Amino acid sequence: MKFWIPWGVLGTGVLLSACATDFATPPYEDHPNLQVAEIARKRGDVAQAIHDYRDIIKQYPNCEKAYIGLGMALIDANAVAEAKITFEKAIALFPNSSPAYTGLGIVYLIMDQPENAINSFERALKLCSQNAKAFNGYGIALDLLNDHKAAEANYRAALELDPTNISYESNLALSLALSGNVHEAVRILERLARSPNATPRVRQNLSLAYGLLGDIKMAKKIGRTDLSDDMIMNNIGYFEAIKKTQDVTGIIPKNNTMPLDAGRKWQEGR
Repeated sequence: MKFWIPWGVLGTGVLLSACATDFATPPYEDHPNLQVAEIARKRGDVAQAIHDYRDIIKQYPNCEKAYIGLGMALIDANAVAEAKITFEKAIALFPNSSPAYTGLGIVYLIMDQPENAINSFERALKLCSQNAKAFNGYGIALDLLNDHKAAEANYRAALELDPTNISYESNLALSLALSGNVHEAVRILERLARSPNATPRVRQNLSLAYGLLGDIKMAKKIGRTDLSDDMIMNNIGYFEAIKKTQDVTGIIPKNNTMPLDAGRKWQEGR
């Protein structure tokens, strides 16, 4: 059975931030293959992107951008173990790289290790307090650990830095729904869903929110754009089980795996 990932983790671009380490040292910054690789990744040609980034690293082994781009492309290719090695190598070479720690944090989220993800995101934010992607990833990790209030604060911090990012606001809405503020979540997601830039994840989060409200008819109507009725009901059931367990024990069931649509990439474009 296929599932979908409710949280938007990645953007399509390389994980750069306002205070990222200094890339502006020729010949790295203007290497034409960096742009070529990123364009390939954005259009979904992950194999070409990986090839291009590796070529750059062979020529310029101190090109931080290439390591970060390679790590993200490997995530796109579901080569999570290789991505982890790549980000760890980047951290060894560039210990002050906030993007490298952010990438490693994303890997830990995919590996269902939110505690390790938090350690990486905290390090990323210590190195660069303007790293919106690290705040977003931190929020996801906290949601997975049932700390929705702290998660909400991190999503809002990400939105302060990147106010138009639909994925961050969608994540905030999902966090609100999990903490019981389902009506507010629906209000946010309905507005996002009307945007011309609305993503499948926004629609599915709105479908989920309606399901948690008990409006199954509306949940199916919205969700059918991207998922089958069985998948919609499975996702609603999953989160209802989480909420029920939270109500009784205060914690998310430890052995539950986050719903995943194997056919859908982790990154959610802006």
